[in-house]
Amino acid sequence: MILATVKRDGGDIEEITISGHAHAAEYGKDIVCSAVSAISFGTLNAVHALLGITPQVEQAEREGGFLRWRLERTADQAVHEKQQLLAESLVVSLYSVSQQYGTFLTVHDTKWQGGATT
Repeated sequence: MILATVKRDGGDIEEITISGHAHAAEYGKDIVCSAVSAISFGTLNAVHALLGITPQVEQAEREGGFLRWRLERTADQAVHEKQQLLAESLVVSLYSVSQQYGTFLTVHDTKWQGGATT
C-alpha cells in the first residue's frame, strides 16, 4: 500500500511524504503507482518550471518507493501562495485517486480527511 502523509503548520503544507508500493498489479502495469508517480513528479516539475524553485526532495527505493518534499518558505508572498496551491493540488489529486483505489493508496491529511473543506 502507498501511504501519503501531509504535515501542516496551521493551514500551510510543510511536508508531503509518499511511501510504499500499491501492488495493484504486476510491476510496469500498476496504474495506481503510475498515477501517484505522475501526480507527484508532475507537481514537483511544475514548481520548478513555473516558480523557479528547486524543490527540496528526498527519495529512495525503499519499501517500493519513498518521496519526501519539504516546502521551502519564500520571502515572496505571491510565490509562497503559488507553491502552496500546487502542493494542495498534489494532495487533492492523490486524495481523488484514493477515493477510487483506497485499497492501494491512503492519504493522511487533517484538511482533506472526509473530503474537501471550505
